[in-house]
Amino acid sequence: MARIFLSYRREDSGGWAGRLYDRLSQHFGDEHVFMDVDTIELGLDLVEVIQQAVRSCDVLLALIGRQWLTVADAMGRPRLANPKDFVRLEIATALARNIRVIPVLVSGYYESLATL
Repeated sequence: MARIFLSYRREDSGGWAGRLYDRLSQHFGDEHVFMDVDTIELGLDLVEVIQQAVRSCDVLLALIGRQWLTVADAMGRPRLANPKDFVRLEIATALARNIRVIPVLVSGYYESLATL
C-alpha cells in the first residue's frame, strides 16, 4: 500500500491539508498518510521525524495555495529561501530520493497565477 506525505504551510493551506488528510486516511488508512500535526509524537526531533517520513513515503503531495511562495519569516524574507524551512526541507528530501512530488493547487491558486 502506498505511503503518502502531505506537505503544506499552515498559514496557506492548513485547512485544505486537514480535509485531504481525512479523506486519504479513510481510503488508505491512517498508517499510510503522514501529516505532521497528527503523526509526530511529543518530544521527538521534528526535523529527523519529517526527513524519515519523507524518505519512507512513495509520494509527496505539496499543497500550494496563494501565499505558498511568498510567506515570510519575522524579518520579512521569503521562508522558502531559508534552507531550514520545513516545506523546502520536505520537498528537497523527496526530490533527492527520487520520490514522486505532486503539486496540489488549492485555495484559488489558479486565479493568482493569472495575475503574474
